[in-house]
Amino acid sequence: MVYLPPSITGDPLTAYLVTDLTNDELKTIKSAFELGACSKFSPLLELKIVRAPEDYWGKSHQYIRAQENEAGREEAFAVIDEEAKERGAIWYIDQFADEDEVKEGQAESTDVVFRILIQTEALALAQVNYAIANSSIVEDLENCAVDLPLTNDFHQPDLHDCGGFDWVEQQKHQDTWVTAEPGEYEESTADERRDNYMPRPDKVARLKEDVAKSIGLVSSWAIPSQARTIKYHDGTKKEFPPGSVVLQQRYDPDFAWPEYQWPEGSL
Repeated sequence: MVYLPPSITGDPLTAYLVTDLTNDELKTIKSAFELGACSKFSPLLELKIVRAPEDYWGKSHQYIRAQENEAGREEAFAVIDEEAKERGAIWYIDQFADEDEVKEGQAESTDVVFRILIQTEALALAQVNYAIANSSIVEDLENCAVDLPLTNDFHQPDLHDCGGFDWVEQQKHQDTWVTAEPGEYEESTADERRDNYMPRPDKVARLKEDVAKSIGLVSSWAIPSQARTIKYHDGTKKEFPPGSVVLQQRYDPDFAWPEYQWPEGSL
């Protein structure tokens, strides 16, 4: 049976709700996030939406950041406030500026908190980009017409939308690496298929179409690599028979995926 590795998203990002939402408004936010995060089949990020403590309501983002730090929760978090709700977005709250960032002209003082208003669909991809240092909040704020150095009362004219993706279309371009056993895939040495790669491989392979379709993948030609034993955290192993290969294949977003389950405790 084809081995499709589970998605690993890490700890959920907490989103503090500091405004009232109707059931329809909450559903709209969650649906938009799920779309951009590819939540049903390959979640980039999990979001845990919780009602914020009463003390956070009506307070500034820098106040909430300070309270989180005091409680020992120093990781980034999100905020859904009235502005975020009205603009179809979520605030991503990072850290207070340090002295070096102030000297570099990024922030007015160390009392300034780095934050950015992100289109709800773009939140997961933006957070991943920040986590791997593929982009920074300051860079993205500049692209959203925000002037530096940052102050705590800055206005963000444009939402950060990760370059304006077509979020429905991008779901068709999400890859995974599967391990297929003999009989589950087919190979080809045809020049027209190998010529798509440089350097040109000896052969290409893909999951058989019926096999791919049965597990929610799209069969496409790829360069095969030899399968290796998978070691789990509990010390157990998964072995594969001789001739098994690893293939890069794409998810089929139109597959009948089960409904996404939000993290325990999330609204």
